Amino acid sequence: MYAQSMSVLEKMLEIDPTTGVAQLVLDPARRLGLTEARPTYILSTKRAANECFKFLLQGMANMTDGAPWPWKAIPQTLLQLTNAIELAKGQPQKVEELTDKIAQRIAFLLSVAQGHTDSNTEMNTYIEVFFADVQRIIIRLRMIESALSVKAFVLADYFEKVISGESNKMQDALEGLQTRFTVHTAYTAETIALGVAAIQSTAGQTLAAVVETRTEVKAVAVTVGATQVMVTEIHAAVAGPSTKPLSQIPARAKLPARPIVFKGRDDRLNEIVGIIRKLVTAGIAVMGPGGVGKTSLALAVLHDSRVIEVVGDHRFFISVEGMIDIDAASTLLANHLDLEGSSDPLSSSISYFQSLPRALLVVDNLETLWFSNTPSARADTQNFLSRLAEVPSVTLLVTLRGTVPPSGVQWSNAEFAKLATLSLDAARDTFIQIAKAPSDVAEKVALDLLLGEVDCFPLAVTLLSTLALLQNSPSDLLRRWRKSRTKLLSSQAKHRTFNVDVSIRVSLDLLQPMTHGVEALQLLAICAHLPEGMRRPVYGKLAEHFSDVDGARDLLVEFALVTVGAEGELKMLSPIRYFVLENHPMTDAHLISLQQIYFDIAASAPQRPADDFTLRSTQFAPEYGNLTSFLLHLINSEEPSEKLVDAVHAVSEYAYCTMASPTLREALLLRLTAQTAWRAQCLKGLGRTRSKRDEYSDATDNLQAARILYAQLGDRFQEAGCRSILGSCMRMQYSFDAAEAELRAARNIFIELDHESEAAQCLQRLGDICHLRYEDDQAIDNLTSARDTLKRHGERLFVAQCTQSLGQIRLEQGNLSAAEPDLQSALSEFEALGDQLGATQCAQSLGDVRRRQGDYDSAESLLTAALEAFTKLGSRSDFAYCHRSFGLLYRDQDRARKALASFESARDIYEVLGWQAEVANCNSQIQNLRNLP
Repeated sequence: MYAQSMSVLEKMLEIDPTTGVAQLVLDPARRLGLTEARPTYILSTKRAANECFKFLLQGMANMTDGAPWPWKAIPQTLLQLTNAIELAKGQPQKVEELTDKIAQRIAFLLSVAQGHTDSNTEMNTYIEVFFADVQRIIIRLRMIESALSVKAFVLADYFEKVISGESNKMQDALEGLQTRFTVHTAYTAETIALGVAAIQSTAGQTLAAVVETRTEVKAVAVTVGATQVMVTEIHAAVAGPSTKPLSQIPARAKLPARPIVFKGRDDRLNEIVGIIRKLVTAGIAVMGPGGVGKTSLALAVLHDSRVIEVVGDHRFFISVEGMIDIDAASTLLANHLDLEGSSDPLSSSISYFQSLPRALLVVDNLETLWFSNTPSARADTQNFLSRLAEVPSVTLLVTLRGTVPPSGVQWSNAEFAKLATLSLDAARDTFIQIAKAPSDVAEKVALDLLLGEVDCFPLAVTLLSTLALLQNSPSDLLRRWRKSRTKLLSSQAKHRTFNVDVSIRVSLDLLQPMTHGVEALQLLAICAHLPEGMRRPVYGKLAEHFSDVDGARDLLVEFALVTVGAEGELKMLSPIRYFVLENHPMTDAHLISLQQIYFDIAASAPQRPADDFTLRSTQFAPEYGNLTSFLLHLINSEEPSEKLVDAVHAVSEYAYCTMASPTLREALLLRLTAQTAWRAQCLKGLGRTRSKRDEYSDATDNLQAARILYAQLGDRFQEAGCRSILGSCMRMQYSFDAAEAELRAARNIFIELDHESEAAQCLQRLGDICHLRYEDDQAIDNLTSARDTLKRHGERLFVAQCTQSLGQIRLEQGNLSAAEPDLQSALSEFEALGDQLGATQCAQSLGDVRRRQGDYDSAESLLTAALEAFTKLGSRSDFAYCHRSFGLLYRDQDRARKALASFESARDIYEVLGWQAEVANCNSQIQNLRNLP
């Protein structure tokens, strides 16, 4: 079959062996090998020649009626194209463009074919798709022919649009092939370019005559005799040694190839196969957004051996992509079944199916029919599906975008019709099968982050894998994704199967003409700014700005552009969200409304640990991601306002208490160029956050800049606050003298301004410095005095910190009986206030207490929980200290190998932080372990 397909293509494209020039041959004489006939590139408009040509093709069609595809497709397809192309009179340029694209596609198929084996089913599939595309052109031209009552100028305009659209589709298909294959044959890119140039050079000859005189007409007519010879050769080539009648060649030759990569869908595949094996008559729908893998699942079903066992060769596949008329779909189905010429193609197809014991029919890409905005589209599609589903021997499987299967059919898999995105494991396996597995740990982490950021969306995963073949590492792709978003996945062929943007645009183009379509797109534009989903309270407040927000929401759900979460929130897949953000901005009215809603939510953010912090955090946390995303949009798209700055400050203070994220303040600082209090506040908050993240150098720069600016503005209280934080930052860098100077200066200002609580916090930090200098008595005095003052002012958080520091000193002194109650008390207070970092630090220290007490199981349990929490909180210094504690635990248990690994992990982090004393301590422990016998 592959060799036959190649022969068909070679007859449609002549390539000069000396020049390499490719020419699209539609002249009957040259197609049959009569070299004396003059070359032409499209059909003659002269009636005599055309009628002769059609007579010849009709004879060929009759004589090859028993031959299988693709042989019978040669005369049948050309005959249909000949009849349809006569409408092109007066449109030579448009027809030339279309034939140009056809020539390019044939040339490329031939160039690829030379490097593949005779059994290559994938190549055969691409050839089949080519013939199907030509058939689609014929169907559309027939529809024009049926509209001859339309005024000529209207018909001409529509004809031009059809031909232009088909030219674009031919170009898209060619680009898809070029993406899929790399040509390594004699027919190189230059060869194809030469062929295209030759075709383009014939612009003036596009509608030239096949023959111009009666003598030439007779010469063409003589070729009818040669036709019988050609048909005989075709029958001989096809039949070969087989004794099987040509009419019994199985229909599976028309099936597209099985998906090469198919991961994470085994459960759905098994469910559908089970239905097919159990039920003879069944309707199966495969639903979901574009690019989620619906067609791949359908093809996997078609090629599954368990399906073949019960259905045999009676498996059929048609794609109705782009069709908006059910008559065209019915004709396509009949043509696919080789039932051309019927006045009622759907009835003819049903009669054929009724003659079969079992059949499986896949109708792919049903959405353009089902969601067409023509008045009778849904009713006609429903009738089409229901009539097919009523055939007792037929299992009907349809794929379409959306979440609600068409009515009129009893769907056997209604409960699991919708396809979800892939699991992380399946997405990773898909990437690795196409590209390769990352070799080092950092690239493995980058790959998982990348897959997570595209929501493991199958089309996105496949395209990223293809980009990885071009020597892009996962970290490279992650960087490019964060910079370019869906544009990274849209640089290949402009076809939905190779381009995320095109795939998404198809859904949006179907959406807009629908009732509520305009409002649905507006609602989608708002949802795109809310990565964690539009929650019910926000949805309710926005409802007043829509005439029917529920109708808009239902339409988005039906089109699978949003999903409804467990709490009723509307969520979007990452690629869809970024596409909408780029291409469909909110209306001004909706933007103003959303601003007010989220400024109010920001004002409700808990900004420091307190008794109600945990409860308020639970209520606020679900909107944190949405706030971050939306505020970043406002920061980058408008001038900072007081409300925006206040919202950023509130959300950033909440982030400081939880995950210490600097994202919002980093973005805002770039927009605050004037030396104002807003800029000073942003610098101070950013320095404080970076200090908590162990980014001490950047934190110091931010705090120094904030201190200077506050001094210039005359705000001594805030200036002292910067000095206090600077002192803590310098302490962590082991710059004890500089740290002490800043803290004493800050304390003096606070005392002068009569801020006793803030002065006590400076004393607390001075106590921590004394402890690091091994001045424990002075440290205990400072911490005890500070704690007493802070208690009087009700500063429970700082009181707990003082108690924690006192417990840590006593632990290191070996006074376990005093250390344990201090640490336990601080732990309980931190938990009550919702300070997860402080509570985790105390839990780790208690693990050290248990180790020293010999309670190793309890120690390991506490340290394991602490290490996991530090990982989530992103505290590198605490993470390193916890590894060091594990090293000591394993050392005491004589588990030298594990102890060595833990100390090495701690040392590596300390080296990054620049903590040389801790590095030296770890190296000493490592050396001792290596010296053990």
